[in-house]
Amino acid sequence: MSTRTEGRPPPLTDRGRRTRDRLLVSAREVFEKRGYAGTRMADIATAAGVSHGTTYTWFDDKEAVLRALVADIVTEVYAALAIGDDVPEPQERMLEANRRYLAAYRRHGRMLEVVEEAATADEHYRDALAGVRRDHVRRVTRDISRLQSQDTADTDIDAGVAAGALCAMVEGFGRHWYGRGEQAGAAYDDETAVETLSLLWARGLGLRTPNTSTEEQR
Repeated sequence: MSTRTEGRPPPLTDRGRRTRDRLLVSAREVFEKRGYAGTRMADIATAAGVSHGTTYTWFDDKEAVLRALVADIVTEVYAALAIGDDVPEPQERMLEANRRYLAAYRRHGRMLEVVEEAATADEHYRDALAGVRRDHVRRVTRDISRLQSQDTADTDIDAGVAAGALCAMVEGFGRHWYGRGEQAGAAYDDETAVETLSLLWARGLGLRTPNTSTEEQR
């Protein structure tokens, strides 16, 4: 695993911050177009409209640039998964969770493919992706267990296994839907996707509402 950090210390001046931010925006565009292996620091400099030397003022190499981008992406995805108890109704909670997750995938789907490419050679990126997945499964496992304790979901399924399967379904769907060029899901409505995935979750868990019997739900 590389010991490099995400870059040099943050700039202290407004001009320095603007330059660094422009480099990151441009780097993302280049990574999304060329992939990790096909991107060079010179490509990032050209895209940002700065000299080659300016790029190295803030980042040692393209790995440092990618790490800075990954840090921001992971922070946003974690925030998207953090649904508090302000959405207590189970089906609404599922809808909101899947809506947020797919929205994050829409913004970052292509970059996540780039991160997966880099992860084949660097465990830092494997750990970053695995951390997001573990957190997603952990949160869903907790919610399923709570529903089972309330006799709102079937108790004859393992909460952890169910959570892993359901999260994998949504992640795989997001990868297909919002990957390279967003073309796979271009002809479909996002809300239809959210509602369909959430319905599959509810049916898979045997989710019941207070006024609906188990047989009616099934």
